[in-house]
Amino acid sequence: MAAEFQLGDYILVQDGRTLEIFHRGLSESSRYHVAFLGADVKPHGDGFKVRLGARRGDDQVIGGVSLKMNQEEFARFRDFIALAIAARDR
Repeated sequence: MAAEFQLGDYILVQDGRTLEIFHRGLSESSRYHVAFLGADVKPHGDGFKVRLGARRGDDQVIGGVSLKMNQEEFARFRDFIALAIAARDR
């Protein structure tokens, strides 16, 4: 069963071993196999800035999207992304 995370104009869908990113204003989506997915998280004011995209090496994320989240949104995101991590580690 697919899991969804909505933030502003974005909806992230994790279905099996695929994470797909939809944007309200775009007709195309971005899809990543969890084995190639990278996330970079940095503090940003009183929240976080999260970049999701293709992982390159151990410390670089390219393409994808950059999302700003408050503490509550980030807590929901952590629960959501844990599903992708579990799918990757199977």
